[in-house]
Amino acid sequence: MTISKLLRSFTRFGRSVNFRYCKEASKTLVTSASTRGSPAAAVVGDAIKEFQVGAKVSGFLVKKVQDVPELHLTAIRLEHLGTGADYLHIARDDSNNVFCVGFRTTPTDSTGVPHILEHIVLCGSNKYPCRDPFFKMLNRSLSTFMNAMTGSDFTIYPFSTQHPVDFRNLMSVYMDAVFKPNLSELDFLQEGWRLENQDIKDKLSPIVFKGVVFNEMKGVFADSQRLFMQKLQNGLLPSHTYGVVSGGDPLCIPQLTWEHLKQFHTYHYHPSNAYFYTYGDQPLVNHLEFINANYLSNYTRINPHTEVPEEPNWSEPRCAHIDCGVDPMASSEAQTTIAVSFKLINIIDTFETFVLNILGELLMTGPNAPFYKSLLESQLGSSFSPSSGFDSHTRNTTFTVGLQGIKDADIEKVKLVIDETFVKVMEEGFPSERVEGVLHNLELGIKHQTSKFGLGLVMSLTPLWNLDGDPVDALQINSKIARFRKCIEENPRFLQDKIKVYFIKNTHKYIQTMSPREGYEAKLQEAEEVLLAKQVSELTDEDCIKIWERGHTLAKKQEEEEDLSSLPTLQVSDISRNVSPTFVTDIKLSTGVPVQVCDQPTNGITYFSAVLDTQDIPDHLRLLVPLLCGVLTNMGAGHLDFRQLDQKVEMVTGGLNASTHLTAHPISASHYEEGIILSSHCLNQNLTRMLDIWSLIFNDVNLNDLQRFSTLVSMIATDQANSLVYSGHRYAMTAASATTSHIAALTECWNGLTFMQQMKALSEMEDLTQTLEHLRELSSLLLSRKKMRVAINTTPSYHDKALHKFDHFLSNLPGDPSNSSSIAATPGNFTPHTAKTHHVFPFPVNFTSKSFSGVPYAHPDSGALRVLARLMFRFLHREIREKGGAYGGGAVASPGGAFSFYSYRDPHSTETLAAFDAAIEYVLSGGFTERDVAEAKLGVFQTVDAPVSPGSQGNRRFFSHITDELFSDHRRLILDTVSQDLVRVARVYLKDASVEGTCLIGPQNDKISNDHFWNTVCN
Repeated sequence: MTISKLLRSFTRFGRSVNFRYCKEASKTLVTSASTRGSPAAAVVGDAIKEFQVGAKVSGFLVKKVQDVPELHLTAIRLEHLGTGADYLHIARDDSNNVFCVGFRTTPTDSTGVPHILEHIVLCGSNKYPCRDPFFKMLNRSLSTFMNAMTGSDFTIYPFSTQHPVDFRNLMSVYMDAVFKPNLSELDFLQEGWRLENQDIKDKLSPIVFKGVVFNEMKGVFADSQRLFMQKLQNGLLPSHTYGVVSGGDPLCIPQLTWEHLKQFHTYHYHPSNAYFYTYGDQPLVNHLEFINANYLSNYTRINPHTEVPEEPNWSEPRCAHIDCGVDPMASSEAQTTIAVSFKLINIIDTFETFVLNILGELLMTGPNAPFYKSLLESQLGSSFSPSSGFDSHTRNTTFTVGLQGIKDADIEKVKLVIDETFVKVMEEGFPSERVEGVLHNLELGIKHQTSKFGLGLVMSLTPLWNLDGDPVDALQINSKIARFRKCIEENPRFLQDKIKVYFIKNTHKYIQTMSPREGYEAKLQEAEEVLLAKQVSELTDEDCIKIWERGHTLAKKQEEEEDLSSLPTLQVSDISRNVSPTFVTDIKLSTGVPVQVCDQPTNGITYFSAVLDTQDIPDHLRLLVPLLCGVLTNMGAGHLDFRQLDQKVEMVTGGLNASTHLTAHPISASHYEEGIILSSHCLNQNLTRMLDIWSLIFNDVNLNDLQRFSTLVSMIATDQANSLVYSGHRYAMTAASATTSHIAALTECWNGLTFMQQMKALSEMEDLTQTLEHLRELSSLLLSRKKMRVAINTTPSYHDKALHKFDHFLSNLPGDPSNSSSIAATPGNFTPHTAKTHHVFPFPVNFTSKSFSGVPYAHPDSGALRVLARLMFRFLHREIREKGGAYGGGAVASPGGAFSFYSYRDPHSTETLAAFDAAIEYVLSGGFTERDVAEAKLGVFQTVDAPVSPGSQGNRRFFSHITDELFSDHRRLILDTVSQDLVRVARVYLKDASVEGTCLIGPQNDKISNDHFWNTVCN
């Protein structure tokens, strides 16, 4: 397990309604959760009293009970007596309870059997025989998270909820799904792969490959980053399960049979191969009684033979080259990627893993890191290669370092630089302040609180636990820090010796290069066509008739109205109409800057946020606002160059952040706020030093270092380009909605394809002097207290001291506070309009969106529009995912923003746009029930009432100007929505809309290129 990943902010792992193939689920992690107490708190204390080592409780044997005071929890490890199933309970005073059941899944081929099985077990079970009970439960609960994930050697099924009844409902659905699934052949064909007529209405239409996972994995490997990472793991650890593609290679998936899938389930999903995780403040004994009585007691122990052995050591390094597609968003002359990867120690050695994680941070992270200096600042490439850094999600941990965006001619040079850097570090070691900076971030990470700690914990522990490591030992971070410090004290060359052992002398070394090849996508398509032709050629007339009939059987099943009475559900009446107020104080310090203060149990941390108004920025600078955010805290300030500034930041804070800010006024449709957000947090005792760093940036940010600026521009451009395949639906929605309002148009310029293309153009410029001059002009206008407002979250006992320090900080900033409002009127030069745009990229799948103008947050129809979007989910899921084979699709009504339809990794284009229109007709025709409306409300409230961490309390008011009163009224609008409201808003805002924006991101499309209503953009 990677310890610092356990302590990082919970950023990448969010709420999702789609399955996820997660090659590296262990990389999605969290810090600590909101904690109202400690293991001694009454609710937790009562829960663990009867759990003493050696006790037998509901068929389980208590094997370990361990307090972990640094994380405010007690860990209880148990074993099921009958099956040997492993169980970990984390008792913690947190109402956001978590459940997870996981299995070690070790495929020996690339047919994607564990990934497809993950999908199919959630398609119906013995107790819940309806189609897709998992997706049905998305609208029948108040879950704060529901999903399923397949890793390289595990499959997990986690959920979280704040509601005790909901917890039991979801646990029942999940347990029945994994242990008593239907595993029907039709579900296998829908979710996995099938041969089917291209047009199921035309018996003479060509037979083609279809299937959700088949299309999903085509989309996954359209991302050269994911392709590189997969091939790198296959090459470095080739002898067992890591040598295959657990998610499925599209050219191998059609080799999987329904019979093999069922056999795989028999052994891999047996309780003897399972581990259970619960977290929170609910009584453990209730969980154990339910799991044992209803499921585990029916099984006997077996040996599933799913062990993952260590990779045999190599006597000499190996290398390989792979091809990929041309990246239209990267420089045409520098699109090669290289990585050097090393096999390291067994994951179960938690202390050595801890040491290697620290070593990885020191080698790679930040401008003071040796590889940052030698590789990124040399400008040999644009960014680190995929998988760079220390990784611990496989039996043998690994370390990778490399570059992307290099020239072919520089491959040998990069390899030499990597070798020389290791030698240099072995000889010189690391400055002590850098080591202390990493340890400081560990300390801060332990104290930092988020609302999804329990969920992040199981994500981070799974790789270790799945491979028979001790998850309880991994939680004891303070003891590892103390041991690490002792090792450094006793041997000053401790880390240098590790460099020698793991990198200088290590012969298990794998070098992989990747470069684009013209016609790569055509070659993949040709390979698929050859495979298809082979399978079709072997079909008899009888087989073709069977395929035709089976296609109609599946289509009929997808259309059937189902009896959902077996599924448990919460009721709308379970949602409270009362809102717990967030107590904040508005003050103006002696400087005149407005400050919002929110006293919270922040565990000794102070959180700082500021909004700087950009509405008066000249037009020629406005497009540079996101670029300024990207470089502002990374260029140096005052007497500190960028390296010194980074070191100060690491020693004092959890990082300095700058981002764009755009929010619609909650009441007026013609007003909005634009600006940038600055934020950071630190231990209370470091507040003065943190604010001193911000003072340097405000008063004397260094925007003169052209070489440093060029490096940052290249990295930002690469990160933007890399995000497109993964987040294509977001870019499609942003582009589609850009026609509907001024704020949506500006959002697209700052956060959409426009910004991506802007960064590509800048990265290709030989001289960025003028751009840097414009940034200096922009910073001089923005970095001021003239139009600044501040939010502070801190512990009550530190309230007065914090305000005193902030008053001093603000008094040293330039500019005089303005009394004018930060809320601006929409400029008159923007006119909403209808447009259709096709952005052509060499992907095998599409991302589609259609958007309509929305209403303000407090508008009487805002609640109905949110319920409408959720109501449409069931219809869109059937049309886009089940019938169309896309990875996912849906609708989103952003309060104050647009109403947008979307699809993700979609084999279709115009057909999906037609499905969006059909969803509108479905509502207008009254094709839904009162139960559907109630479920849609439950789905909306999963977001509306999601848990909020102490450091984020008051943010809704501060950033969006939504008071508790407005929030309460908005909740009431959602709760009071009736069927007639949904039909009305569907007609007014969608069917009869005068403005709509449509965006398609995907490959060349003859249907669109011949339609003059579409604007085609070739990237």
